[in-house]
Amino acid sequence: MENMNNEEELMLCMHDIHKSFGDLEVLRGIDLEVRRGEVLAIIGPSGSGKSTLLRCINKLETIDSGRIEIKGETLAETDDSGKAVYVEAKKGRRLLSSMGMVFQQFNLFPHMTVLGNLLEAPMMVKGLRREEIEPYARELLQKVGLSDRADYYPSQLSGGQQQRVAIARALCMKPDIMLFDEPTSALDPELTGEVLRTMRELAAEHMTMVVVTHEMGFAREAASHVLFMADGSIVEQGRPAALFGHPQEERTRSFLQNML
Repeated sequence: MENMNNEEELMLCMHDIHKSFGDLEVLRGIDLEVRRGEVLAIIGPSGSGKSTLLRCINKLETIDSGRIEIKGETLAETDDSGKAVYVEAKKGRRLLSSMGMVFQQFNLFPHMTVLGNLLEAPMMVKGLRREEIEPYARELLQKVGLSDRADYYPSQLSGGQQQRVAIARALCMKPDIMLFDEPTSALDPELTGEVLRTMRELAAEHMTMVVVTHEMGFAREAASHVLFMADGSIVEQGRPAALFGHPQEERTRSFLQNML
C-alpha cells in the first residue's frame, strides 16, 4: 500500500554494490538512495568508480554482488552463493525503461535528422506512431532551445547542440530517472554552459537525476545531495552546502581544493 507522498518516493536504491574487472575491484560496497525529484551529483577523481557505478544502475555493467531496486522493485540481488542475480528479462526491460541516459559522447545517429533521432526509440521500442510522439518531440526541442534545428543532421551541429539533442532524445522516452555520465566532459568550455543550463532547468522541474560530473558549480547549485567517491568507495556524502562548505574528510578537502 502506498503510504508515501511523491516527494518521498524511493526511486533508486543500491545496497552493498560490488564490481570488479578481473583483479581490479572498482566498486567496494556502495550504498545510495535517490528519492523522487532529487538530484544526486557524484563527484570524485578519475578512476574512482563513478561512471562504473552509474552504468551499473541501468545494467550497462552488471554488478558482482549487492542489491538494486528501481521504484521499489528489485532489479538485482545477491543469491545464496554470494553472486548477483538479475530478474527475468521482461521485468528487467520494464524497470530499465524507466531510465534515460546521457553519455559523455553524444551517440546520435549520424544518418538521421535531429527530429529523427528523437522519434526513433519511442517508435521502435514503445511502438508509438509518429503522429503520437512528434508533437512531444518538437516540444522537447523547444525546451532545449533547438526547435529551429529539427531538420538538421548531427554533423551540422556544435557539440553543445548535439548534447542537448541527446538530452531531448532521452527525455522523449518519458523516463522517471535521468542518468548523466559526465555530459560536458567532451565539450569546449564555452559550450558546457548551454548543456548545464538545460540540466539546471530539469533539476528545477524536479526531474529525478543522477549526475556524474566534474562541474563543481553544478553540483553545488543544482544538486540536492552530493556523493564524493574515491578508490571505489563513498568517502563522504551530504547536502551541497555542508559537503562543499565544511567537508569532514581530508580526502574530500584535498579533492575540492584542487577542483575549486
